[in-house]
Amino acid sequence: MPAAPSRRRYRAGAFYSLATAALLATQEPFSALAAQRLSPPLFVAVAQAALLLSVPLLISASASRRDLIALLADRANYWKLAVILLIGIAGLLLYNRSLSNAHPIIVAAVLNLSPLWAALVALAVSKKPFPVSSAVFFGCLAVAFVGAMTIAWSQMNDPARSSLGELAKNLVNATWIYAIPIPILYALSGTLIGEWFRKFDEAAAIAASFLVSATVLIPVCLLLLARQPGPVWTGQTGLAVGFLLVGTLASAAAGRVLYQIALTLTDNDNGFVTMFFLLVPGLTTLISIPLSWLIPALKFSTGPLFYVGLALVAAPLLFFSIKAWR
Repeated sequence: MPAAPSRRRYRAGAFYSLATAALLATQEPFSALAAQRLSPPLFVAVAQAALLLSVPLLISASASRRDLIALLADRANYWKLAVILLIGIAGLLLYNRSLSNAHPIIVAAVLNLSPLWAALVALAVSKKPFPVSSAVFFGCLAVAFVGAMTIAWSQMNDPARSSLGELAKNLVNATWIYAIPIPILYALSGTLIGEWFRKFDEAAAIAASFLVSATVLIPVCLLLLARQPGPVWTGQTGLAVGFLLVGTLASAAAGRVLYQIALTLTDNDNGFVTMFFLLVPGLTTLISIPLSWLIPALKFSTGPLFYVGLALVAAPLLFFSIKAWR
């Protein structure tokens, strides 16, 4: 039985993990319009600009400003920030490649294995064991994973007819395999920030990674835009850019900070924290409801299969949380 303070920290960690999942769920619906209308270099440049705009908010507290200055003043931290930058770039490239010729349900299935990979990363890097027994952890993961896939399946045009044939075809094409390292990279990035910058404020560590990322990627994207022969956007871009800014600030900025706080509270227990990310598919669908009034491409079906999927995701998460807190 863990001590009472540990239980309190895990409860707080669960709260921050749920908040992180809600913020991460805004990324896809708020970025969809920009992905359709902006060229990839412009899309990345706008997203990086949003991260840069979030830095003053992240360091609004005096303690965060002091920690940011101290972190950047130590040259020994530069190679660590460079590693985190490379991990982020690799994840972005793999995500684009995985979606190039694969059914989204397969990519979603791979990405929703993040709690498994995160728990293994926490075990390998931080020597952090599972917060519950292996049977409970993998059992909850399996049921919640089925629920997440049921939600994705419910959004297909004809779930009864478009499953086996299309899935088999995409298994043969195999570009989905590039999505396998993405959850590992995301979990590894969070764990390394928690390990390398544990003496600094979480917001300061995230702000430093954003500064390095924007300093490198914005000039590169502007150079690519200058050399791009075709148009860099199609149609009206104001709404697309606005949504992208909001989604990036919510998911990549605020969500990343809460993610790091959850890891700090649970002593880098990535397996516990990312288990709550299995709520993201359902939350993304719910967030898409009001946005679908403005963006027709975000319309979705709320039939019985959708609600079954939500129930399958929520039930094991509740059971897992109770077991972990005890």
